[in-house]
Formats: sequence, C-alpha cells, structure tokens
Amino acid sequence: MVCDLAVVTYLWSPDSPAKFGKHRYGPDDVRVLQRMVARNLSVPHDFVVVTDWPEAFADDSAIRAVPIDWTKHIPGTCYVRLMTFSPQAELLLGKRVLQIDLDSVIVGSLDHLVARDEDLVLWRNPRRWCLTDPDAGYALKLALFNGSILLHRSGTWTQMWSDFDPSCPLARDDQWWFSFRAGPGCPYWDGSHGVYRLAHVDRPWSGVGVALPENACFVTFPGDTAKPWQPETIDAYPWIAEHRR
Repeated sequence: MVCDLAVVTYLWSPDSPAKFGKHRYGPDDVRVLQRMVARNLSVPHDFVVVTDWPEAFADDSAIRAVPIDWTKHIPGTCYVRLMTFSPQAELLLGKRVLQIDLDSVIVGSLDHLVARDEDLVLWRNPRRWCLTDPDAGYALKLALFNGSILLHRSGTWTQMWSDFDPSCPLARDDQWWFSFRAGPGCPYWDGSHGVYRLAHVDRPWSGVGVALPENACFVTFPGDTAKPWQPETIDAYPWIAEHRR
C-alpha cells in the first residue's frame, strides 16, 4: 500500500557525458539518506528510490524501489527526475512527494517542510537570492530555484512532465525548467525555513559553513566539489559526521 507521503530520491546508472564528476552514486548513498530521513521525519511516509537498480533494494524493507520512466531522459542531465510530475506519480510514488537529492545532509526535523499545503514548493536558489539584486545582471544567469529539494502534490503540475520535449529542451537542466514553468511567484523555502546549501568558498554568505544555523534542518552540496562523503569536507565541517550516518 502506498503512503500519502513519499520521500523520494533518484539513483540511476551514469551515462556519458556524465554530470556528476568522479563519484558514482550507489545504493549505500540511498541507505544513508533513508536513515537520516527516518530520524528526522515523524510524519508517516514511504521512502522511495526511483532507480534502474531495483534489485539492489530487494531485501531492504525500509526502501521501496520504483523503476525509472526514461521518457524524459537526456544523457548527462537530471531531466529524468521530471518523473515526479508524471500523471502516474500518485500511483507509483504517493499522493505527496518530498523529493531530495542524494548529496544532502539532514540536520534537523523535516516535519515543518512537509506541513506545507501548496501543490508545489520549491527551494529558492541561494546563489541568486543572496545577491543585492536577484533580478538583474549576473543574477539572470542563475536559476530562480534549485532542484535539490521540492514538495509536490501528485496530479498537479503535470505540465512539467507533459510539456517537456527531450528532443528540443528549452532549458539547460531540470531546475531551469522548474524555474521557467513555476515562475518567481511559486511558493518556496529558503534559509528562514532551515533549508540551506554549503556555502561556496568564494561566497560565504551563500550558505552554511563550520557552524550550523540554529534553525537548520537540511543542507545540500551542489556542484562537483565539497561533497559530504569526502574526507576533506567532513574534516572541514564536523557536523557532517554527526548527521550523515
């Protein structure tokens, strides 16, 4: 039986050109994320991995594996995650979906994030919204929203799926597609809700550093550097080892 709420992550075999650098995500990354969610989400939920490796989770009662629908896939991108907006999402995933990237660390309760009642909640891209003018100059080169975490009511926003043509993409990646279709008025999370990224080394104001803010519940690690499984990153930010287990 599918729960009303599903916490969903994606894991698929790398293809070329690869977007994700040297690290090959695997089942252990999924299991670490599931354990972090279990400790920090009291709301009843399924934990779902959408994957082309379902056999890796056959004996794991805490994780439900769902086969990927490759319809929107473009090699070297994350467009496959548009499956979250498929008309079949309620049947396959759940009535509501909290989608989380594997390169994230959960450091506090997620209950208030899933308590939102809007059909779609996105995370405002801190690289853009930390700028003095997020609507001019360099800011226009940055997506409005980051796709590392989102909340979606299945059966709504199906145009995210149906209107995307992988043979002629109109956006450089899925978060640009979210931003284009949802627009700046979309309900969102930001740092006031405890949702952060690791700060860029040249922009310490863009996220968290050695000390976590008191309200922090979710930290993600975009890009190809400073990932939460790298020994040098763990040494630099001791809170990672405390929470990513």
